[in-house]
Amino acid sequence: MLGFLSLIAVGTFLIWLLNLEEKPISLINALFTATSAVCVTGLSVVDTGGDLTFASQVVLMSLIQLGGLGIMTAMTIVPLLVGQRIGLRQRFYFAKEKGLDYPSGAVKLLIHIIKVTMLFEAIGFVPLFLSFAREMPVGRAFFAAIFHSISAFCNAGFSLFSNNLEGYSNTFIVPGTIMFLIVFGGLGYPFYMELTSRVKTERKLTPYIKLVVLATVSLILFGTLSLLLVEWNRSLAGFSPLLKIWNALFMSITPRTAGFDTIAPASLSKAGYVITILLMIIGASPSSTGGGIKTTTAGVLWCTVKSNLRGKPPSVFAQSISIDLIVSATTLVMLYLATIFVSVIFLSIIEPFSFEQLLFEVVSSLGTVGLSLGITPQLSETGKLVLVILMFWGRVGLVTFMYSVFRKREKENVVLPRAYIPIG
Repeated sequence: MLGFLSLIAVGTFLIWLLNLEEKPISLINALFTATSAVCVTGLSVVDTGGDLTFASQVVLMSLIQLGGLGIMTAMTIVPLLVGQRIGLRQRFYFAKEKGLDYPSGAVKLLIHIIKVTMLFEAIGFVPLFLSFAREMPVGRAFFAAIFHSISAFCNAGFSLFSNNLEGYSNTFIVPGTIMFLIVFGGLGYPFYMELTSRVKTERKLTPYIKLVVLATVSLILFGTLSLLLVEWNRSLAGFSPLLKIWNALFMSITPRTAGFDTIAPASLSKAGYVITILLMIIGASPSSTGGGIKTTTAGVLWCTVKSNLRGKPPSVFAQSISIDLIVSATTLVMLYLATIFVSVIFLSIIEPFSFEQLLFEVVSSLGTVGLSLGITPQLSETGKLVLVILMFWGRVGLVTFMYSVFRKREKENVVLPRAYIPIG
């Protein structure tokens, strides 16, 4: 957590300083922008392309990349670049950040992360550059392609265009490339490492791999079909049937922590709001660049409920789900929903906006999504600070943060009598 806080502090100072002479912005707006970048959220209180200088945009892009990789990843890369060995402590912290139980596979995962990141961002750069070069100078198109490729793969949602990607709602290449990067950036680095290992050794896929793929595909299909149904004659009314499906697909993918939009979120129907909020809460997969409660958490709870209704022990893909896993998933969801509830209530007291507007911004912040109904720049300084805290919690992990504050170091070897309490 200290690594993220340090990077946010440095980023805040640099963005504020580099804009001081030409386009000065307030310190709170610089803090908000830096936090949003490091936490790969994409919520913005300034026009990234219009209000920030080129130097600030470069800093912002660097913060997105570092935030997407993870602080310990970035810090562990440095010794490798200068030919030094990575110490055991460094390996331990890196492994912990990426969800590994032991530091033994840390270097292998680190190299894998670098390769995967560079590969996907390079793949995304090519079609973006070719598209942007048709409508802007080559130099600007080159930078815009790099910026949007990094922003999309890191699930940040920052755009150099004042209306995000709404100007590309009638096209296929730019939205298609962005969707490709969002989906593969949201799967998580351990997913790629484990998938590669399983393919090479020709072993069966683990429940983790299967659950991530099933949840990702199911959420994309659910989001696309449900948004098509409720938005067909509303926010999608002016498009051809093919473009309606295309934009609905984009709208189903981007709430899962990316924050880009081809259709303004403010134009969605009430039902569209609810669907988008649900997708934002679930989010991406573990150890990815995205946020939310994670696809695996939702998957574990869904499998538990399904098994319970059938009167069977909780299981996933013919393997049992441990009680500890169910407790952890339930704890995360309860903390997540409680944080949303308290934050919305507090903001509704100090801000003049409607409940649904505040709910949307809060869920977007905590899920590190970046979609907005357009009220974020109009929030008070206190309101902006609330969203800054939510973005930070969403990036470092709400349960991780709570455990670091409240969990006792010593294990109590006390066996308590079992309580029997009626439910439902």
